[in-house]
Formats: sequence, C-alpha cells, structure tokens
Amino acid sequence: MYNVSRNCKCIPLLFSVLILCACGTSHRRLHGNLRLLDKHMLVEGSYVVIPNEGCEGCISTAESFVKKNIHAAANIRYIFTRIQSSKLLKIKLGNDVMSSNRVLLDTANIIEYPDKANNIYPMVIILHDGKIARVTYQSPASNGLSGLLNGEE
Repeated sequence: MYNVSRNCKCIPLLFSVLILCACGTSHRRLHGNLRLLDKHMLVEGSYVVIPNEGCEGCISTAESFVKKNIHAAANIRYIFTRIQSSKLLKIKLGNDVMSSNRVLLDTANIIEYPDKANNIYPMVIILHDGKIARVTYQSPASNGLSGLLNGEE
C-alpha cells in the first residue's frame, strides 16, 4: 500500500533543496566571474559592484562612499561595471580612486546580478570563507553599504 502521509513529509525538504541549489547556481556563476575579474580574490570581505547606469541617486551614493572610504578597509573592493566612458568615470571619481588596487573595472561586463530586477542598483557581495555568504543592494528600499566599514556585514 502507498503511504501518502510519509511521502508528503518529504515535499518541504525537496523544495528546500531545490531552492538552495538554485541559489547556489546563481552565486556560483557570480563567484566565478569575480574570480575572473580579481586574480587576488578576497576570502573574507566585500565587493561593491557599481553599475554606470541605473538608479542615479543610489549610484551617486555608492560613488561618494568609494571616494570617501577608498583607503578605509583593505577587505573591500569596488567594481565598476557597464562603464560607458572610462575617461568620464576617472573625472568623476578622481585619479586617487581610479589608480587604487581596490578598484576593478569590469570593461567586459562579465558581472551578472543574481537578481535581475535589482541590476539598476549597486550590489554588495559579502564573502565568508571564500564563498558568497550574502548579496544585498544599495537601493531606496535598503542600505547595502551600511555596516561595511564597521564589520556589520
């Protein structure tokens, strides 16, 4: 006889496994792209990905954060992506920021957002033990940059 109640208990577990696999896949691809972009990839720390187009206020906030804090923490790297003009970016951010080894330019646009609906916002990628632990965004609904400097990631 087929026991329906026993098999139904497995459905939440199966659903959880599928969600974890789906999340791992999107982060695996993002992790691989980070490794391609940064040969000395962080094991512990954060990457702040700033698109050159999207939510203007959010992007301006992230750019100001970079300018103010470029030398504040060695475990934060800044990636500029979807760059329309490197010259304009250099004028906007200044030579000190652009020449920093903490700044990476994604000129091939390989960084992909795991959540496509948020690709207009700066993305904050938190790494722990060499793996992506969390992805947040600097958007009107959330302040992904808060806590980066004081270890509240």
